[in-house]
Amino acid sequence: MLFEACEVTKHFGGLVAVHSLSFGVRQGEILGIFGSNGSGKTTTLNLAAGMIAPTRGVFRWKGDDVTGRKPHQIARLGIVKTFQNPQLFPELSVRGHLRIAGHLRNQRLRSAGGWTRRLLGTGARADDEARSIAKVLDWCRLAEVADLPALALSYGAEKMLGVAMALMCEPQLLLLDEPASGLGQAEVGNLDSVLRDLREHGVTLCIIDHQVGFLAGLADRAIALREGVKIAEGDVATVLRDPAVVESYLGSAHA
Repeated sequence: MLFEACEVTKHFGGLVAVHSLSFGVRQGEILGIFGSNGSGKTTTLNLAAGMIAPTRGVFRWKGDDVTGRKPHQIARLGIVKTFQNPQLFPELSVRGHLRIAGHLRNQRLRSAGGWTRRLLGTGARADDEARSIAKVLDWCRLAEVADLPALALSYGAEKMLGVAMALMCEPQLLLLDEPASGLGQAEVGNLDSVLRDLREHGVTLCIIDHQVGFLAGLADRAIALREGVKIAEGDVATVLRDPAVVESYLGSAHA
């Protein structure tokens, strides 16, 4: 198992946001996390990325205990999280954002090398930032807007830039927080294509999203949460047919 959460619990004062949650992410898969508002999805991703510390429980990365490590330490290991609304510099170009985001990549290349170097070919210079940026722009369908400032981007392109910035950190596991929220049908289709391409290039994905159809069509496997508790796990169709999941989304009459 590439990544594991083992009996993880998170309290915020008297609120139990996540309770005794265990799940794993297998290398090369797309794991979808379903759940209605308040189910603990974003808290789960924030815990996995080291942005908040668990009250109890353990996280393991490739078998090693990484519980309590800081976000930058988790990112250097290869676990990188995107945000539902990326924080961008309005006047800075798309290409400029990727240069800023590449600092973790540069640290990793200096030590061990990563998948960007392998994908670019064995003869590529490890520090060839321009080529790495060009590859990420191509993957994320942002090459045509590479020199535009962030303020000139559509909302869909802004969100794709957030994904591109995460890719510059060379994730092995990419945690995506509501990547399809607010997008139109064409933009969701483009996002679906991009994420499938990333999986083909060796990036493992863990995704939460309110667009059930989008996530159901993309994920290989799924877990469902309700009030911070895992209520179903398995292949996507089985999870979405589970009576507890149906009740969580639609109410007891439908279940």
